[in-house]
This record gives sequence, structure tokens and C-alpha cells, in this order.
Amino acid sequence: MPGQRVILTSAAASLQSAIASSSPSHLASSRCKKIGWQNRQGIYDTRTRLNYMRLTADNRILFGERLDYFYGNDTDPTLDNTAQPYIRLVQSFYRTFPQLADEIRCTCAWGGPIGLTTRMAVHYQKCFDGNMVFAGGYSGFGVTASRFAARVGLAILGQRDIAETRMQFAQTLPNYIPPGPGSPCMPSIPSMKKAVGVSCGSRW
Repeated sequence: MPGQRVILTSAAASLQSAIASSSPSHLASSRCKKIGWQNRQGIYDTRTRLNYMRLTADNRILFGERLDYFYGNDTDPTLDNTAQPYIRLVQSFYRTFPQLADEIRCTCAWGGPIGLTTRMAVHYQKCFDGNMVFAGGYSGFGVTASRFAARVGLAILGQRDIAETRMQFAQTLPNYIPPGPGSPCMPSIPSMKKAVGVSCGSRW
């Protein structure tokens, strides 16, 4: 369904996200106090390329980061097995926690593609004359949000009136994401700005 593919790929971009983990029991309470992390909070920053971190039950630090853009949405799984993205991830870990550089080591890491939208949340599209509903663009939050998204998607498909289907996120699409650099479909900068509804000089 070529026409529908254009809609789907213009609403979400593929990015690589990865997580590193320290070895267990390395972050004693004294070290938590040293870095100002005393109450076991989950932490994330609010930049587009965000870092996120939390402690496990055995005091590992889980440290995640959004890393690379997949040009042309080519999510080749072999890219997840190359070392360089994880080296950069661990370097970012030690930039965030320089106090721990000589004290703890990262022992494992894993990652994969995520579908990122401009509003960083799931969205819905109807296909096949409304007989199918697509839910996607979880922006890295799919594990926790997939059951919620499925419930809302089924309500949309069955035309059931629930509180969530009346909300804006269920009724509108995210802003347009232009094709990647070098794509023959890449529009001009003015046309991209017009598509997302901003004027020159705005952050978009």
C-alpha cells in the first residue's frame, strides 16, 4: 500500500536507542550521596536527544540514550551489533557521572530502533477505509504504553466512545517529519517549515 506507507513514514522517524548497565552492588549509599542521587529516583532530561537512568534492585545503574538517526529509516539489525554506538553511550555515562569514572564499570549494553514522532507519543492512523487502525511512534515508551495504545486503538476501530478517543492525541497526527538528507523526496526548507506550521527563525 504505497500511499499509506508515505503517511506512516512521514509521521515517525527511526532512531537508535541504547542502554548500558553497570555491574551490580557498585552504587553504595555513600556513592549515591556523592553524586546527589539519594532517593532512587528515575531520572531523565528533557532534551530531544535525552538521557534517562534509574537504579535496579541490586544497585546497577541503567543508563540510556537516544543515539543515531537511521538514514532512510533503514533499521538494519546489524547496526545494533556494532561497537561504536555503545562506546559513545558509555562515554556519555562517564560525562554524566565523572565522580564514578574510576570506581564503577559498565558490564553490558543493548539497544535497537525506536519510532520517534514530533510530539514523542503514540498516534493513530486509519487504513483500508477505516477497517484497520495503526498505532505507532511510541518514541521509546512502547513497552509501558503498548497495552494502553491497543485499548484506545480497538476503541477507535470499533467506534466506541471512551474518554481517551475524545482526546487530541487520538484524533490528530503528529507534525510532518521530512525525508532524510539525500532522499530524492527531500523538500526545500521553506516547504518543510510551511508543513509544520512555523515561520523562519522558529525552533522546529
